[in-house]
Amino acid sequence: MLMQLMNVSKRFGETEVFHRINMNVEQGSIVSLVGPSGCGKSTLLRSIAGLSSFTDGQLLIQGEDMTTVKAEHRPVVLMFQQPLLFPHFTILENITYGLKYGKDKVKKDERIRRGMALLEKVDLEAYADRYPNQLSGGQQQRVSLARALILNPALILLDEPFSSLDPELRVSIRTWVRDFLKQEGVTALFVTHDREEAMVMGDQVAVMKGGTFQQIGVPEEVYRNPENREVAEMFSEGIFLHGGFIPAGDVQMEKEHDQRTNDPAVLEGGRVKYAMMKYGLQFYFVDLPDIRQSIVLHDDRTFYDGDRVVLVRKKGRVTDA
Repeated sequence: MLMQLMNVSKRFGETEVFHRINMNVEQGSIVSLVGPSGCGKSTLLRSIAGLSSFTDGQLLIQGEDMTTVKAEHRPVVLMFQQPLLFPHFTILENITYGLKYGKDKVKKDERIRRGMALLEKVDLEAYADRYPNQLSGGQQQRVSLARALILNPALILLDEPFSSLDPELRVSIRTWVRDFLKQEGVTALFVTHDREEAMVMGDQVAVMKGGTFQQIGVPEEVYRNPENREVAEMFSEGIFLHGGFIPAGDVQMEKEHDQRTNDPAVLEGGRVKYAMMKYGLQFYFVDLPDIRQSIVLHDDRTFYDGDRVVLVRKKGRVTDA
């Protein structure tokens, strides 16, 4: 086990940010930490990195107690939302900065050798003598990642590192980063509030809300079988009826006048709010005012804004929640 959080809590005065959190992270795995803004994700990462301290509990990394160890002595690197590169340093100088000024100083020739080797891995060896303002946003993030990895950390923490990028670049760079981390066998904890990004990046997903982890598991399992309503609302598509969760994949919609009201397959009535295209498919956003929920459903048929519809069970079972 590379990292263990054991009943860790964090308080600022009377305000508790998170409470008695437990987590195990395996060597070489990527864990996505997803939750709404303000739920304590970034504070948890900062506490693991040593930039803040846990109020209670214990942090183990590679079997060693790191709870009270200073940040500079932890085998952990934190990558922020912005690349935070030194504008007056070249790309090579930025990457090798930690080797020159860190606790284990490395000679110049070795710094250059290791820096160029890592630049080659991130496909930026031709940019070694350029400056940050001469690179795109995605390239700067790759430089930031290389700067973090040159220190050979046991654990890398990524705090929404793609949030400043435009959507198209964000999609391409996150795929590249995941592939790179897996190829290098790097263990990572990745923070995001984007469900799709959490599923793409993580071998596991930890859904955080209310100061605790609501559910931890493989992304597909968490998506299909949320343990409670909080997880379903943040990470799944479906509806809650009579205390049970019904995945969106088990539901289809029919025009209200085409469906008998006493049909036992009918789940709930609603109204089409709008249509949208995604991945070449037609989706509809359906508002369900009677139960104060909404759902997005794929359907190749034509519906119009304002159409009254009923949701009908296709298959599957209700998952207790």
